[in-house]
Amino acid sequence: MKITISALILMAGIFSTSVFAEDCSDAYSYADDAYTQAKRGYNADNLEYAQYYARKAMFDTEDAMFAAEGCNCDDAYSAADDAHTYARRAYLSGDYDDAIGYLRRAKPSADDAMSYADDCGT
Repeated sequence: MKITISALILMAGIFSTSVFAEDCSDAYSYADDAYTQAKRGYNADNLEYAQYYARKAMFDTEDAMFAAEGCNCDDAYSAADDAHTYARRAYLSGDYDDAIGYLRRAKPSADDAMSYADDCGT
């Protein structure tokens, strides 16, 4: 009887960790999209395009933050929040060089969010 109860408890523990494991793949995907948009903005040749891609990066970082919060990955959330801040500053900037500078900072923050989300998902 003791062996049966112990086996059931062990199986329940294994089942619960595999079924309820945190999945941060959405956070990773959104952060990857944010990185791509920030990179496109950084490579833009005028302010209008830089702001266009910065706006897209903002939306992607918001999604990454929401997804990271949903999978309890604080580091990914924080890095996505940093990327969002830089993308927002680029979007609101009225100067091309300033926008490019903010997008240059948004890229590694989005990359960090990807890395942290990947770490949380395993």
